[in-house]
Amino acid sequence: MNAYIKDGIEKFYTKNFKEAMQQFALALSIDPNSKEARIGAILCDMAMSNEEQAMALFEYYILTKENGAEDCEEVMEEIINSVEEHSEKIAHLFKQSDFEARINAENGIKYEDFMALIESRGSFKEAFEDIMFSTKVIISKKEDFVDFLAKLIENGFIEMSLNYLESAVTLFPNDEQLLSLIKKVQK
Repeated sequence: MNAYIKDGIEKFYTKNFKEAMQQFALALSIDPNSKEARIGAILCDMAMSNEEQAMALFEYYILTKENGAEDCEEVMEEIINSVEEHSEKIAHLFKQSDFEARINAENGIKYEDFMALIESRGSFKEAFEDIMFSTKVIISKKEDFVDFLAKLIENGFIEMSLNYLESAVTLFPNDEQLLSLIKKVQK
């Protein structure tokens, strides 16, 4: 067994996943086709977001290998791919349902729907005045947020845009788009 892989396994068991990852990466630099190193690196990456699951898979892999199972690397790769695929699908479902639940709970509309409202009303100012006291605009992307702020400023909602900008600048202190909007408001 490659010394880097051995060190990687030891680091993994002590839950030092970053150092374990480095050891497996070094093993891969020597032998790019090393399935052991590849599986070790994948499980280290997995452990950084789901330690329990990665530890269980790692122990299963080591036991299977020690018991002399044939093609255990291929089986492990299939298991890992299956776990990751299902985890991504579940995470996406939760993300979608959380977003939809938030919109409903906050009596809000998605930014895309708000943009459609602007289109139907023919004016940002009219559409925003129609909803500003009864409905929240739920924005999930930074570029939409910057667009929304720019439209607020263009349509004379200066005080409101300043409130949003103050909060946004604390989150993104060096963001060029936000800083240029602040300069625009100050003029």
